[in-house]
Amino acid sequence: MLSYLKIWAAKSYFGLFLGIAFVAVHGLDILTYPLVGFDEVFLNDAGWQLVATGQFRADVLSLSHGFESHYFWQPPALPLIAAFVYRLLGFGLWQTRLPSLLFGGLAVWAIFALVRHFRPRGLAASMASLSLFFWPAFVLTAKTSRMDTGAIFALLLATLWIARTLDRGEAAYKQAFIAGIFASVALMFHSASGPWALALLITLFLFSVRRINASVAYCCGAACLVVLWLLYAIQFPLEFDAQYLTHLAARTAGEGVFERFLKQAKRYWTELYRLPIFYIVLALGIFGYSITPFPRDRHERILIVLTGLTVILTAFATGSQNTGYYTTYPMTLAFCTIAIALEDVIFRALEEGRRWFAAAAGLCVGAMVLNSFFASMGPRLLAYQFQGRERDYALQTSLLTARLKPGDQIWGRATLWFAATDAGARLQAFDPIPPHTATRPDPHRHRYVVVRRGEPFPGTESYEKLSEFGADLPLVLGSPLSDRPYAFDLWQSKEFMTSR
Repeated sequence: MLSYLKIWAAKSYFGLFLGIAFVAVHGLDILTYPLVGFDEVFLNDAGWQLVATGQFRADVLSLSHGFESHYFWQPPALPLIAAFVYRLLGFGLWQTRLPSLLFGGLAVWAIFALVRHFRPRGLAASMASLSLFFWPAFVLTAKTSRMDTGAIFALLLATLWIARTLDRGEAAYKQAFIAGIFASVALMFHSASGPWALALLITLFLFSVRRINASVAYCCGAACLVVLWLLYAIQFPLEFDAQYLTHLAARTAGEGVFERFLKQAKRYWTELYRLPIFYIVLALGIFGYSITPFPRDRHERILIVLTGLTVILTAFATGSQNTGYYTTYPMTLAFCTIAIALEDVIFRALEEGRRWFAAAAGLCVGAMVLNSFFASMGPRLLAYQFQGRERDYALQTSLLTARLKPGDQIWGRATLWFAATDAGARLQAFDPIPPHTATRPDPHRHRYVVVRRGEPFPGTESYEKLSEFGADLPLVLGSPLSDRPYAFDLWQSKEFMTSR
């Protein structure tokens, strides 16, 4: 059995297979799950505008002060990649969601490569990859055209190159610089990469033979893309402040240090309540480290320190927030750390003849993966079976698309961006971006207003309701499975009533 496990898990192409499988499995319902939200619109419109008009700006946000001319709401990597995809494959919902899904598959491969560098037998790499493969938060961010999967993929590569740097000792400045480049790429996807990138620097400083030189090389690499972006941004200081700096301050400001850590702990508990078997696997991982005699091997120490630092720094930076996917970053490293401990437990038990214990540990890991599978795939399977028609974006927005003409301007929900753009119309979203205030429609400019079914909006007296379109989601086991159905009210400005 021991030989069989080594042969099966050590195959280097298994990680590549899992990465491809991630894209295939989670891409099957890319058009229907999840429902379109404002995030994927706000994060990708600048890419479409770059292709359509040659301007890197989020037109859908242009009613908000400071968003009129340039895009700085988030770092530019995702919309720039979206622009490339739009140029290559055209505009649409699946094209918008494709990059984050592909980066999700690459991240599944990268976590396999990273853990296999620490444990070449491959069992730990397989366990870590499978854990990420079905992790609900990771799957959801991969399917909603966000920047987290690209950032995590780059950070995993940065971590792999840091490990290679530490393995090579003194003559590894090139490796440290490459690790910094990957960290820089991650920061250009999402500022939430900062805690992990900083943890890599601290880990490099603690474990490197020539710590000063290696750290400087890493910092030089990490600064490359960041400096270029900042040099561009400081040319437009008012917009950079109104968008990125204001948003960053809103995400990082708040409670004191103790409150941040407490809130972050509560968030982990909330996210894991549907995944109780994770706690059993975590306990097994802790047991695995507890039975390993000191001093542990260097790879274990590096990974434990890196994971701990990332958890702490993430809690300190973002612990005041309940939004975003910030916990996905430290959880990715936690999968690596736990998987290595579990591999040690399993193989040690097999070598000592305690096959029952190894089998029990393996079953617990399998049960956790199965638990994650049902938590992430269960709602999707139910949605596909019972809500397929109501989740069909093109079908539910067809009435609006048929009415719109090129050049029409709409004030409404960001969800309608795909439908409006396909019709050649212009959508300006009213979804407020904290801490910015909500906008209001201009009846002389916005021919139409589209809001959720029964939703009030300012300036109603200047508009007349034309119709309702879309449908509410039917209940499945007492739940609609989403709080943002494609059910809308269409209003027309009275200023335009006589012209059409």
